[in-house]
Amino acid sequence: MNATKVTAILLALAISASAQQAPPSKALLEMKKGVLAELNKLKAEMAKRNARNEAMDCDNIGAKLMTPSKPMPEKGASAPFPGEKAYDEVLDLWAEAGPALAKLCKDAQAELKDKELDEAKLFAGWFDTFPDLAKGVKHLNRRRKFMKLPPVTQDWSASIGGYLHGIYLKTNKDQPSVAGLGAHNEDRKLPGWTPEGEKAAGGILAWGGSAEGIMDNWLNSRFHRHPVMNRDCGRIAFGGRQDGGYSCRDGGGGATARPAAEVITWPGDGDTEIPTSFGGELPNPFPPGVTSAGTVIVADFGGRQPKNPQWRLLDPDKKPVEILDLDKKSPLCFCAKSALKSKTQYTVELLSADGQRLSWSFTTR
Repeated sequence: MNATKVTAILLALAISASAQQAPPSKALLEMKKGVLAELNKLKAEMAKRNARNEAMDCDNIGAKLMTPSKPMPEKGASAPFPGEKAYDEVLDLWAEAGPALAKLCKDAQAELKDKELDEAKLFAGWFDTFPDLAKGVKHLNRRRKFMKLPPVTQDWSASIGGYLHGIYLKTNKDQPSVAGLGAHNEDRKLPGWTPEGEKAAGGILAWGGSAEGIMDNWLNSRFHRHPVMNRDCGRIAFGGRQDGGYSCRDGGGGATARPAAEVITWPGDGDTEIPTSFGGELPNPFPPGVTSAGTVIVADFGGRQPKNPQWRLLDPDKKPVEILDLDKKSPLCFCAKSALKSKTQYTVELLSADGQRLSWSFTTR
């Protein structure tokens, strides 16, 4: 379907949806025509790289743009992975497109008012998050490669959920219902509730910093590793912003390939720039009286339970580091009792009674 036909159909939908209301202003329609034209260009680039889900994202974003009151369509998730090089190009293209789309929405704001102005600001803010999100997905796939996990793709259209949930939390920051684990819900009676935000609330959440740092926070945790450290996940719905919260959930569909090893680990063997400490997770992951510790270590046997496993963490001199055991069944999880030293290589050794022997190393940031 060519760009002219898509634009005509979507404009017709918008006018039909507005039949019971005041018609949209010329400025708003011109803004949306410009965004749709850019989305169609982006869709063509996705098609060149065999990124079928990402091409569908362009259509989904266009549909949301034209009918903002309708929930974001969720389609796709069964397309093959286009390849590592091609997908890096895909992420770069989305990172470039975000600011361009946002500019179209910002340039129109001088001629808009009331709900139309709010609409333009919302889309501009969401599109502006794309470069940060692209960096986060690239960083996650780098980490997953060391962990022997296949890469994931990003559901760009569903990323609006994390962005909207961040707005909801900020708008309702003084409400008791959003405190602590209440952040994983949205109350339909409170301002800022959206169906997309409600879905995002059910994912893993984190606050502050860049998307790359947030990915490390989730990997380096006890309770927030799904879906970022999951052998069955092939697509994530990752969204948010640096001045608010982030959300990530499984975007549907299976993994792009089988793991490159039977046992996957965090940190991955040979990985670098690993965080030196761990803390601040809800619910509290530590034994009573402990509030922070060193890097989390995870060994996931894929559902198989090793028999009587024993493990230790060694410093560069091969001396054991004192550890805290958190989970003794697969995925095994433990952490250094104190923060690790920076720019230092550590080694994990694991031995089980059924003959499983593992050894891997990582270097801290």
